[in-house]
Order: sequence, then structure tokens, then C-alpha cells
Amino acid sequence: MKRHALPLLLALVPLLAAPAALAQSWPTKQVSLIIPSAPGGPSDVLGRVLADKLRERYAQPFVVENRGGAGGNLGTAAVARAAGDGYTLLITVDAPIVVNPALYASMPYDPIKDLQPVAMIGDGGDVALAVPDSSPAKTLQELIALMRKDPSKANYVSSGNGFPSHIVGELFKREAKFDAQHIPAKGAGAAMQELLSGRMNFSFPPASLAAPAARSGRIRVLAVSADKRNALLPDTPTFAELGLPTVTLRPYWITLFTTAGAPRAMVESLGAEVRRITHTPEFGALLSRQGMFASQATPDALAERMKRDLASWKAIIQPLGVKAD
Repeated sequence: MKRHALPLLLALVPLLAAPAALAQSWPTKQVSLIIPSAPGGPSDVLGRVLADKLRERYAQPFVVENRGGAGGNLGTAAVARAAGDGYTLLITVDAPIVVNPALYASMPYDPIKDLQPVAMIGDGGDVALAVPDSSPAKTLQELIALMRKDPSKANYVSSGNGFPSHIVGELFKREAKFDAQHIPAKGAGAAMQELLSGRMNFSFPPASLAAPAARSGRIRVLAVSADKRNALLPDTPTFAELGLPTVTLRPYWITLFTTAGAPRAMVESLGAEVRRITHTPEFGALLSRQGMFASQATPDALAERMKRDLASWKAIIQPLGVKAD
């Protein structure tokens, strides 16, 4: 028995060492990084800086591609269907992962089975109710009265079907008892441009976009859809403070994913590197400007959070009767 044990152990050594060797050698070529929304939003801002940092760290190209549409489903599906070699990555807000499955009757991917989380880039994002500077509404109640006065002209723009700005818009309509047409854009940046144009009555941009636009006088921010005031908008009350406590959302997050078949050793190694980058003072300052903070969550912890958030968003969306198809 002992005579045969040594050759067997020697034969196993390359197999046992393979995952570690793969993690050390990756990447050996260009890495595609897909952001499933138009340029200008938080995931785009953070994703491009992260891509630069990964390019410096690994000495390989990390090429960013914005592929918006269908509430983020198009770009996310492209990653879900990619080869499982770790060379196609996804940076996205939570909507295409945990919101859209409750919103679309048919999904082009299963977020649990087809994707695996690598690292959270930022957590704690809030959205805020804003109107263009041309709006006669100066307060929340004035906006509600304006929407009720002429429902045929009432509208709002969101970052896209399923994004937090869409769901909270529907919550706002229900709780404030008015109707307004939903106009989905291809990302937070595109939605902000529509709001600034004056063609839309209101929107729910990320606090990171709302704050500078409010300081420059281009929009007015009326309320924050969170359980506490946002640090970027300290003078803006929450909906709860203004008498509508149910118009409150969970903070959104931005996470790096890859395909389900990507090697686990590569996922663990890249995840550790991304966590290191996001906890540097430089990246931390960038996150603060987005109204977010870094996370130490591991891939396993993120997978569990995905499951919890899927159930939570389903409980919010189903009573609204909102569908995106």
C-alpha cells in the first residue's frame, strides 16, 4: 500500500496546485468589463476608476463597455452568457440582479445560477426626489398638488425599468394618490439630462448626481427616499419626515460580477484585490462623493445578500403590480 501511495500523491500535486496557479496567472489577456447602463451614473463613475486601478495592478487592458437597455438586462445577459473563463466582468447596481426578476415576466438570465459575485464596490446609495428649476413646485406637497391637477401631463423619468428610481416613483404615486407616466431612460446620467431639460415633472436621481445639480441651481431636491438624511443632502428631509414614511427604499449597491463558470480561485483572488482597492483612501473619497461606502463582503456573503434582497424586492414590487414587459 505504501509503495503505491507516493506516486499517487505526486500525481495529485499538479491538480491541487492548479487553482492557485490559475489565480496567480490571471489575467493573461484583455478583460472586458460591461456596465449595463449609459455613461454618467454611479456604476459608470466607479467602474471606470476601478478598471484603471485593475489595469495598473495586473498590467493588462480592462476595457469598459456601456451596454444599456431593458433595465440593465441586456448588458447583464451578455456577461451571463459569456465564456466561464473570468475574462468578462460586470459592474452593476443591484436592479438587474435583485429587482428585475420580480419586474419582468421573462428574464434572459438567472442571477443566482448564471452569475457569481466577486466583490462589492460600493454600498449605501440613496435616491432623492428632484424637480427641474423651471417647476413651480417648491415643496413635496406642492408637487403632489401639481400632479393631481392635470394627470394627463404628469410624468417622471427613471434610470430604467427596475432601477430604484423607477420603483420609488411607483411607490410615490401610490402613497401620494396621483398618476404619472413613467419614462425609462438608459441610466442615471441619461435620466438626469431628461430632468434638466424640463420635459419631466420629477425624477429620483442618485444623491451623488442630485447634490451638485441642486448646488448649481439646476434642480430642487424635495425629499430623500431613505430612513435617514443623506450626507450629500443634509438639509433635505426624508419622506418619513414629510409624512410619507412608506416611500422609503433600501440603499442600492454596486457590485462586480463574473460568469458562474469562472474559476473560483480567480474569483477569490480578484475579489480580495477589489476589496483592497475600494478601501484605499483615494477610492474611499470617491465613494463618499457618491454617497456610498466600501464593503468587506466576500463572494459567499454577497451571494447570501443577493438571495435576501431578491426576496425583499419581490415583497415590495408585487403589491405595486408593476411590470416592465
